[in-house]
Amino acid sequence: MQINIGSVLHGRAGGYLLRRMLAPGVWLADAPCGGAVALKLAPPPAFPPAGLLHPRIVAVLDVAAAGSVPCFVMEYVGGPALPALLGAGPLPPARSVAWIAQLLEGLACAHAQGVVHRDVKPSNLLIDAGGSLKLSDFGLASRPGLASAHGTPGYMAPEQMRGQADCRSDLFAATVVLYQMLAGRRPYQGTPFQLMQQVLLEPPPPLPPPLAAFEPLIARGLAKTPSGRYQHASEFRDALLATTYA
Repeated sequence: MQINIGSVLHGRAGGYLLRRMLAPGVWLADAPCGGAVALKLAPPPAFPPAGLLHPRIVAVLDVAAAGSVPCFVMEYVGGPALPALLGAGPLPPARSVAWIAQLLEGLACAHAQGVVHRDVKPSNLLIDAGGSLKLSDFGLASRPGLASAHGTPGYMAPEQMRGQADCRSDLFAATVVLYQMLAGRRPYQGTPFQLMQQVLLEPPPPLPPPLAAFEPLIARGLAKTPSGRYQHASEFRDALLATTYA
């Protein structure tokens, strides 16, 4: 359910002055002590990433309330979300490698603290003023193991569809994003049912020939079973950075 936070307290949430909507349910606001922040109108995640202090993770700064509606306060990242850049087509391989490596650094931090993001996708990847990537929105985060089958179709790993998720599920989603950066489209497309069938049963379509060097990474990252994938974000990052491409 979407609620217009601006209508809840006439432009204020707690001590935060709302400026403009950044995305549905997310507002740019002024903090009481000055400076820009982002407010998301939603219950705080089950595992708030307040302790996930890492340059590649959007920091959660506070929990506020808009009337009876909870929201959480995050650092404001001034650059675009990744979909705005993907809209122009494939990204250069060097940029794709750099940004996925940064995503994997953020995931390594979260996973080391027992947090599975469960919703790695372009709209949760923000680019800061310096051109670096930050992972945001831990609203679906969980501990490894049994969890509800929530996520975004097209990025969910097979086991996540069955209500299981661990760090390797996030690495599956990161591989989907890498493929999308390189090819300009997701490996799996269609209705939610078609996506489920493809993810469970079909290999990803090959990348264009000039990107063939990435095929082993993609094949391993999108393995149908978690044991067939990279086991840790740092392992995936090292393999990615070691890939030689034109």
